Amino acid sequence: MKKRILSTVLALIISLLLLPCAALAEELKLNFSTPPIISDLQIIEEDGSAYLQLKLTTPDDVYSVLDILDFFEKRHYIKMLQASVSLEGGASQLLDMSFVGEGSKWSGKWRTAAVSGLSVDSWVELRARYAGEDDGGKPVLSEWSELLSIHEPGAEPEDEPVEFNAHDWAKPELTEADGLGLIPADLRSADLTQPITRAEFAAVSVKVYEALSGLTAEPAAENPFTDTADVEVLKALNVGVTNGTSATEFSPDALLNREQAATMLSRVYKKAAFDGWTMGTDGDFAEAFRALFTMPEAFTDDADISSWARDSVYFMAANGILKGMEGGTFQPRAVTEEQQIAGYAQATREQAILIAVRLVKNMGT
Repeated sequence: MKKRILSTVLALIISLLLLPCAALAEELKLNFSTPPIISDLQIIEEDGSAYLQLKLTTPDDVYSVLDILDFFEKRHYIKMLQASVSLEGGASQLLDMSFVGEGSKWSGKWRTAAVSGLSVDSWVELRARYAGEDDGGKPVLSEWSELLSIHEPGAEPEDEPVEFNAHDWAKPELTEADGLGLIPADLRSADLTQPITRAEFAAVSVKVYEALSGLTAEPAAENPFTDTADVEVLKALNVGVTNGTSATEFSPDALLNREQAATMLSRVYKKAAFDGWTMGTDGDFAEAFRALFTMPEAFTDDADISSWARDSVYFMAANGILKGMEGGTFQPRAVTEEQQIAGYAQATREQAILIAVRLVKNMGT
């Protein structure tokens, strides 16, 4: 196995925008703007010093980490990985990382130099990106990866609780959801009263799947989508609880309605609870799924619930996971043009997280 150590330090923190590199990548058809995926982050100690080490995965099915390094090496570029790191919730630091592991088709290990103030019980949040400079000193940067965290017990200050930007009635359950690790990092500081997007809901779904199954979701190695490289979307795709709006698009910014949210989280439950369940075999598990609940009284707008969502909606209602609305309605989706314009039945971020925590609490084993 090939082993190499590459270590380079930038003279200045790169703050310029990503520059086009399509012409340089044309020979290999390498989409360098695609961010890396961090599949593992850990703190290691050697000789009294602490280091951050991560396992890096490329979201491309053709090129490996070594291919990317070779791409820059052949063109006399500086080749490296940068990491934006927050320790103990403090100000973010920009660190340079070196490739120190043994390359495989999909992954490679990267490690920082010793980090001052880092210990095995530190609280760490990290993003990474590929970074290089051409011979003229111009930066070539990928987008940032997903945010990955290490929250060791007791490391986060107890006197600084998270104050969610949410309605007061939702805050107790949001705090509970946060304690269960069900709130994605990008949503913890977001306005939770706003509608939730498909990409954001995919991230919530991954958290629920991991909580129910006890497994760690891994991203799909091949990304079929041209409109997103979001690692949480790729995890949800790989788990098998979501797919695209077409063969090549996910529509990450599209908003979800309440019946879509109920259906997607029902899929997460089925995936964790039923061996062999997939979206393609869903019909084979219909009887077993319906046996999990007693059909409650029909909602007054039952006729507006799509046929494919009906079992999921009543499963959620019967198990106290997703509640009805005023007048005995469920408000599953916008039916009229006026409702579409008004954003009727859109699921909000706080609603999605509340569904998640109730599902884990009420149906978890």
